[in-house]
Amino acid sequence: VPMTASTARLRGACLTVLLLAPAALTAQMRASERGAVSQTIDGTTITIDYSRPQVRGRDSLFGGVEQWGAVWTPGANFATTLEIERPIKIDGHPVAPGKYSLWLVIQPEEWTMVIDPRHRLYHFPYPKQTPDQIRYQVKPGKGPFNEMLTFTFENVQGDEGTLVLRWGTTQ
Repeated sequence: VPMTASTARLRGACLTVLLLAPAALTAQMRASERGAVSQTIDGTTITIDYSRPQVRGRDSLFGGVEQWGAVWTPGANFATTLEIERPIKIDGHPVAPGKYSLWLVIQPEEWTMVIDPRHRLYHFPYPKQTPDQIRYQVKPGKGPFNEMLTFTFENVQGDEGTLVLRWGTTQ
């Protein structure tokens, strides 16, 4: 099929746009990339789905960026979620299969973990306290610096494991 001058220009323009699009798309960096981590423990898959904020040179993440007494979803954008496929116990508390949002009430010495059955929530406004929530105390510690918020499963043995959150020097 013969190609006319107008057809050649159109094809050339399309090729130029297609070649330029990937460079333009990769140049745009998100402040909080999405991440997920899953672990099977004793035949039960546990999944954490979250957005990963970065420290970006900010000082005093906890007690500064996130003020003491604040309710914080450990992540950004939509609330961090926990999904389990079979009944489990978390820190001795029974948790039914399903999908939950995770929240922390942060204080200098001790934080309150909140597991909320409403899972598709934005990170603000925070959910009001309800009897359906599971709440328990956790103690933050110090660790090596981590630029991006990260969840990992550690000490997985038999029917137990430890879920660790790291951001900045807090874990």
